[in-house]
Amino acid sequence: MEIFGIAFGLSVAVFTVAIALLSLALPVLWVWMLIDSIAREEWEYPGGTPTSNNRLVWALLIAFLQFPAVLYFFMVYGKVKRGTVVRPAWAYQPVPVAPAA
Repeated sequence: MEIFGIAFGLSVAVFTVAIALLSLALPVLWVWMLIDSIAREEWEYPGGTPTSNNRLVWALLIAFLQFPAVLYFFMVYGKVKRGTVVRPAWAYQPVPVAPAA
């Protein structure tokens, strides 16, 4: 009977440590994904178009709710690494041309 008490005590201890580590890791993930969503260019989001507001939507969702940070990690951060996508033609700013004198 004593072995069951030891096993129960160990399982409670492991559960407590897991919850403590998770409660420390989630705010770090939240800040990390918020910074990434703001720093990422619009074309680096999956399905980004010239008129899409992916950056704004993700940044607001992550800023006001913490759970979307986990979704962002798997849906955006895991799929496309920042800086690896070639800039599409619509993302280039037109070069201003001085009027001919």
